[in-house]
Amino acid sequence: MNVADLAIDICIASAEEALRFSNFVQAFLSRNGLPFVMIHNAPELTGERRKVVFEDASIGRRFAREWRMDGLAA
Repeated sequence: MNVADLAIDICIASAEEALRFSNFVQAFLSRNGLPFVMIHNAPELTGERRKVVFEDASIGRRFAREWRMDGLAA
């Protein structure tokens, strides 16, 4: 599987959102019994962006869906 299929691009708009993102990642890993995730800065993309990469595409999709829902609730 291509790494691009496993990566989720996240745009961080503020310091508060960066903290929310960090807390969200920790909670997501804990809820799903996952030991770690790879998060990369993405300087090739505009703005303050991160690439979140899971080994399993279905977990990546679940992460992206829950992150969007968390953003709507914030």
